[in-house]
Amino acid sequence: MTGLSNDEAGVRSAVDQWIVVLNAMLNGDPKPLAGLYSHARDVTYMGAEGTYRIGWDATYADWSAQAEKSTGGQVDAADVHVVVSGDLAAVQHFSRGHVRQPDGQMNEAKVRESSVFRKENGTWKMIAHHADGVPYWEKAFTES
Repeated sequence: MTGLSNDEAGVRSAVDQWIVVLNAMLNGDPKPLAGLYSHARDVTYMGAEGTYRIGWDATYADWSAQAEKSTGGQVDAADVHVVVSGDLAAVQHFSRGHVRQPDGQMNEAKVRESSVFRKENGTWKMIAHHADGVPYWEKAFTES
């Protein structure tokens, strides 16, 4: 991470941890989310399936329900963009990989993600996360 400020390096490390945590959730374990997320009442989560949760308790309950239904998968982050200003950081990236469906079939996963991190007691914690599926029209633009 040569040339990065300490804060940008810290946020990028938090994004790397996010991918570890997300993969744990995809494989049925939501507990690592508790270490990455802030536990504040202002935390928000907007899931790819259309949910909107406010507060740590509601956010963790949603992720836990997803973990219970998860049957396996592995994703990685691509095209990570980080902007840091003071104790807040905005991050956008794609998560790409494969997720096992309930019928056992592995399907390609392509998700756009935006997150906000806040520095709390010297550690970057996720305070907002939004995810949605990559629109079908992305293929039309990349193939022309």
